[in-house]
Amino acid sequence: MTNLDDLIRRSTSGDQQVYEALMVEYYNFIFRLSLSILGEPCEADDAAQETFIRAMTHLSGYQTGGNLKSWLAHIAVNFCRDRLRRLKTRNRLLELLIPGTRQAVQAAPSPEETVVRSERQQILYDCVQSLGEKHRLPILLRYVHGMPIAEIAQVLQLSEGTVHSRLHYAHLKLRDRLKGFDLESSNQIEEGMS
Repeated sequence: MTNLDDLIRRSTSGDQQVYEALMVEYYNFIFRLSLSILGEPCEADDAAQETFIRAMTHLSGYQTGGNLKSWLAHIAVNFCRDRLRRLKTRNRLLELLIPGTRQAVQAAPSPEETVVRSERQQILYDCVQSLGEKHRLPILLRYVHGMPIAEIAQVLQLSEGTVHSRLHYAHLKLRDRLKGFDLESSNQIEEGMS
């Protein structure tokens, strides 16, 4: 990582070599993070690319020696939040103009989703997606992306105590929402979340 910090320190705005180095090192992580928030591969790809563009235009704001992964994750999360707000607005407008649009879009899962997700994964995914943003993002960052609490706090610009609190309440909400499912599924899901 020191080589990347050295490269950033020596770079100028828009340096292609830095852009490529960042993409090689962090693209997969940023794409998976964006996908877990947005839920659509095309949207996630756009978000990942936009994250690196924004990182390059704001490279002077990065403190060399800092946590580059967290800095990029922060940029990606902010972009995804903004994108979700825009998509919700667009979907509400579409629903007003063409009633039934939202159900039609949601009713057709892609073949990849059908193959990849088992019934239990789908239940958990739906429960996590139904959480509000302030509880969903810490859950995704912690359990999907394996980030430590300190890094989540840095990405979301919260205190570690607030992250712990949001994770705690998210667990309670998920446990409550999973009560209606068979015991074997709920136990396996809770074990996966611990």
